[in-house]
Amino acid sequence: MKKLFCYGNTVAFILCIIACQTTDSKKLVGSKKKSDTDSVAVKLELVTTVIETPVELNVSPDNTHRIFLTDNQGKVWILKNDSVLSTPFLNLKSKTGQQDKKPKAGAIFSVAFHPLFATNGKFFVAYSTRPTIQRKKYKLVISEFTASKSDNNFADPETEHLVIGLEGNNIQNNGAQIAFGPDGFLYISIGDDKLGDSTYRYHAQDLNLLNGKLLRIDVNRHPYAIPADNPFVAMKNTRPEIWAYGFRKMWRFSFDPSSHQLFGADVGEKMEEEIDIVQKGANYGWPLKEGNSSFVKSDSNNKSTFISPINTYNRKEGICIIGGSFYYGKEVPLLKDKYVFADFGGSMFTLMKNATGTWIRQPLKIVNKPADPFLICGCNIDENNEIYVMGILNTKTGPKGAVYKIIKG
Repeated sequence: MKKLFCYGNTVAFILCIIACQTTDSKKLVGSKKKSDTDSVAVKLELVTTVIETPVELNVSPDNTHRIFLTDNQGKVWILKNDSVLSTPFLNLKSKTGQQDKKPKAGAIFSVAFHPLFATNGKFFVAYSTRPTIQRKKYKLVISEFTASKSDNNFADPETEHLVIGLEGNNIQNNGAQIAFGPDGFLYISIGDDKLGDSTYRYHAQDLNLLNGKLLRIDVNRHPYAIPADNPFVAMKNTRPEIWAYGFRKMWRFSFDPSSHQLFGADVGEKMEEEIDIVQKGANYGWPLKEGNSSFVKSDSNNKSTFISPINTYNRKEGICIIGGSFYYGKEVPLLKDKYVFADFGGSMFTLMKNATGTWIRQPLKIVNKPADPFLICGCNIDENNEIYVMGILNTKTGPKGAVYKIIKG
């Protein structure tokens, strides 16, 4: 395996965003070979290298067959007919900027298109921003934007309406994903990672704070409303937005189109990466638990009430879980009905339930891995349920963004 030539600012930047905690640069090259247990052979088909830091792929629900690529560096691009349009759909560079005179900790984390985007043009963006007078002390925001009626390939940043603003010394590092569920509500994952801040106190078990939670809100009322069936509605000292809690940093989550179950990929701190089936009102244990291991020792919580992950893996198999989606496409028939997900180190896996109800993980064999280390930041599906992975190629001349489609090996 090759060693990394250097991290570079972009690679270090992504390490902070996803909150991968690793001190061994050799681990960033990719997973060790596991040819004896490889489940399916696949290839990477290059789509584009023109986007600086691609972290997410979305398809808008308007039958225009456009693919939207989230560039963490502050822009959203459109991929149409296999080409990236020359002008970004949305450019938030003027809003992200530097934060507190320090190197910026993030820009755009995630984008979610309203289910009625075809008629109302509304979409939502989770991004970190420098505090301003208008935003009070907000450093992480979820905002609504509207696409232009005259040109649906463009959205004016000035159409922004703030939905949620979050404060805190470390909150700008804890942005993750937003997505609409099958129920039409917006789900929001907020991390609980201290990222080197020795003064940070974990909040994932505190129901009066949003850190370390998965939220669920109704954005059809401004700025938002609380769905009546949220689990903590009308409870004292509890935020009613919370749907589930006890997460370190659920970088990505997705809904299985078949079962409608929510599968979340929670990034570990030191020991384990985990995949959870997220249930209403459930507690997933962080920071007392990391995967199936103990993290913070405490007798104040009843650990028997924690929901265990359906699968975990340690740092010998990967360094930072990215997450993925269930596969119902046609390009790779052997992946059908499996949860396909990626790790930041460049590996991919499948997850499926066996006859006894146990979730079994198997590595994917990528037969044409790039010559340069490929650090995966996102793993999503298009409108045909085909899988794409995106992230950074760490080349001799510096980091380069890349988007690949997964095809049959």
